[in-house]
Amino acid sequence: PLQDGSVTMSEVKDERPVRLRAEDVEDLAVMAALLQDARITLREMVFDPVEHSFIAAFIRYRRELMPDPTSCEGLTERRSALRFDCVEMVKHRNLDPEDLDRELTLLTIATAPGERYLFHIELVFDEGVQIQLRTDCIDTLLEDFGPVERCRKTPCAPSSTTSPTFVLSSLITRFLALE
Repeated sequence: PLQDGSVTMSEVKDERPVRLRAEDVEDLAVMAALLQDARITLREMVFDPVEHSFIAAFIRYRRELMPDPTSCEGLTERRSALRFDCVEMVKHRNLDPEDLDRELTLLTIATAPGERYLFHIELVFDEGVQIQLRTDCIDTLLEDFGPVERCRKTPCAPSSTTSPTFVLSSLITRFLALE
């Protein structure tokens, strides 16, 4: 690794940035998978009611390059911007708007039908934090920026409640409980 923490080309299979557009629920599921366990602070999120956009700058793990996506050996990270357009309203739960530097870990992006608006898109974080975007359409862009770096913080710590295996088993358990 280089002194600034970035990684040489020989250490990374693919330096090309991810750039994806979501226009439906299935596309959002792909983005949710790419952003699972991504880190962010409230300071790195903004809702612009005039432009009807919500933008969040995450640090995401690049698991899509891993032979075993549940492993952290050789895992790298990269900054990613997630932009939702057509957003009419933003609600939140278990979030202190004054705590701008609290680090959150994204567990998933979920969608549900809305009442006043067609969709409720929920960014579900650890510790019960949720941010709900109310919109009549899905128009979302995920785009990597900045250098690829070695992980400064791994999602694979023992007994982690945000590890991919724990999150997946928790979601399956919750789903089965709904039946």
